Amino acid sequence: MQARANSRPYLYGKYSAFMFIIVASLTLAVGGCTMSETQERVGGGAAIGALGGALLGTSRQSAAIGAAVGAAGGYMVDQHKKREDADSDNDRLRAENERLRLEAENQRLREQTGQ
Repeated sequence: MQARANSRPYLYGKYSAFMFIIVASLTLAVGGCTMSETQERVGGGAAIGALGGALLGTSRQSAAIGAAVGAAGGYMVDQHKKREDADSDNDRLRAENERLRLEAENQRLREQTGQ
């Protein structure tokens, strides 16, 4: 009995996309401890996109395209979150600045009136 020259391993074809997702998920889980928030969001988006591409498509290209779209989506979510955080910090700092300005003005008025 001869083995075929072009025989493929068992996990080739439709199962290879799932193996890719499993390996990518494990890599993200292990490497997530040292990732920045941006890297976590982009990696999570890529993993979700790869899973979606693998489930909806029939080839490895579907998983790769899904991963690329998911990574782009994760990056966009990260930038939106950073913008929200910066706006929140700016509002807090403006309020603190106004409070300090009013406090200084009150102190100046007290010194002028001698109280």
